Amino acid sequence: MLTYTTLPLLPVKVMGSHGTPGWMWAFRDAVADGTAGPADLEEAMTDAAKLAIMDMTEVGADIISDGEMFRADFTWNFHEYVTGLEPIAFDRKLGYPGPDQLNAFRCVAPVDVPNGYGLKREVEFLKKRTDIPFVIGLQSPATQVFRIDPGTIYKNKGELAWAMVPHFNRELKEAVAAGARHVQFDEPAFWTMPGGYEEWVELFNACVEGLDQATVEAHLCFGNFRGRPATADRRYAPLAPHFKNMKVDVINMEFANRGMNEADLFPDFGGDRILCAGVIDVKGRSLEPVEVIADRIRILLKYVPADKLWLAPDCGFSQTVRWLAVKKLHHLVQAARIVRDEVGG
Repeated sequence: MLTYTTLPLLPVKVMGSHGTPGWMWAFRDAVADGTAGPADLEEAMTDAAKLAIMDMTEVGADIISDGEMFRADFTWNFHEYVTGLEPIAFDRKLGYPGPDQLNAFRCVAPVDVPNGYGLKREVEFLKKRTDIPFVIGLQSPATQVFRIDPGTIYKNKGELAWAMVPHFNRELKEAVAAGARHVQFDEPAFWTMPGGYEEWVELFNACVEGLDQATVEAHLCFGNFRGRPATADRRYAPLAPHFKNMKVDVINMEFANRGMNEADLFPDFGGDRILCAGVIDVKGRSLEPVEVIADRIRILLKYVPADKLWLAPDCGFSQTVRWLAVKKLHHLVQAARIVRDEVGG
């Protein structure tokens, strides 16, 4: 259910994660070497989350987040909540991360998430600190099991993903009960299910079943681990015909780092959903000029009505240095205002 009634035309939305403050890297080293304790960690994460809210508010974003600062890492953080896993030591530890470093965990028992993933805490934190609409994201089961070896417990990663569904559905419902009015399903692994795109849609729908009091968004990207995509085949065309079967209000797609390719897909497959379009390249290290971003928005408006278009970065800013993340987001807000004036908003 679309829960927004007061957003401006062409609203700017963050993806979730924000650029990590520089001092947090030093703090992570302190945690690793034992010179910082649990209370220090709690204070640091809280301060970083407050800073993210401040950054997003000051640049004028219309839908913000807590920067996901209570999550040490998009992937590793969530796995730490799951029981039934053991870490796997990589055979190769030198050089860039690659496909031979995919499986970081192995199933040794049926999976469980006894204490949840922590979304309720994030919702309560945001509700106390901002009146601006906010989004709460959770990675999908397909993405979570992307880095898990099923071992002898599950026959494949698809079966393991389905075993995670009840935990994800419960987590999202608890977030909504705590006051979340916009939940986001982060999915860079929609191409990995054994049953193909049909099975992935079934998986998605099962995870969001019963979320009738919140805007449901599917963030379909191609990954941004260490600032790189997870797949070399970055196309939405194979998935797009299945959009019609998704129980979703907002479909979020990345365009900027793909040269605005496939911007023409949405009229045929989007239905009456909102397109949240990525018009900031988070994998690029340069700062796009405002007019470049405005041109990207104008391209999208050839295919999507202004009242059905939201604007965002391609993905989260977790892999982007904070000062650049803030400037990129600011330029996006400026570009949105320019085009908003052009279309009479």
